[in-house]
Amino acid sequence: MSVEQRKISPFCPACGTLLNVKPQPKHWLFQFNPSVYKWFDRLKETKEPEQWLISQHVQLIHKGDLVAIWGSGQKAGIYALGKVITNPKKNPLNLNQEKYFLGADDISKFQEKYSAFVEYFKVCLEKPLLQEECNRDNILLNMQVLVNAQETNFRLTFEQWSRIKALIGN
Repeated sequence: MSVEQRKISPFCPACGTLLNVKPQPKHWLFQFNPSVYKWFDRLKETKEPEQWLISQHVQLIHKGDLVAIWGSGQKAGIYALGKVITNPKKNPLNLNQEKYFLGADDISKFQEKYSAFVEYFKVCLEKPLLQEECNRDNILLNMQVLVNAQETNFRLTFEQWSRIKALIGN
């Protein structure tokens, strides 16, 4: 049952049973800076779920949400797709991940802020969806990361997520 149908009536029109709306996953873009975090090196060494800082939208990000991973810098773009596998909570940084951060200040942020783990289901290091292509795409050119790249977590619309999946290849 859709949210719109439930607004009309929360009961099944055929039998009168109270129907529940299954929440749909939200879509996010998580950004890393290669001059701060050696994400590419980490990915070469392990495919284990990764702990991500949740600096924005902590109340909106939940287990089951879908995530595109954006690397900033010279070759900015989307390098992976994944799924949030834990709800955000305050956790020290995973010890296996510490060695990929270039500064102690960035590691200490995990003590103060919320974080969640992401498991990747699509990694596209060889053929990422680069910023130039996003800037030329009528749907993706409005992504928040292209407007204000100073954050870590950005909301994606369903339309943007669908377009990213189509361009990366399912």
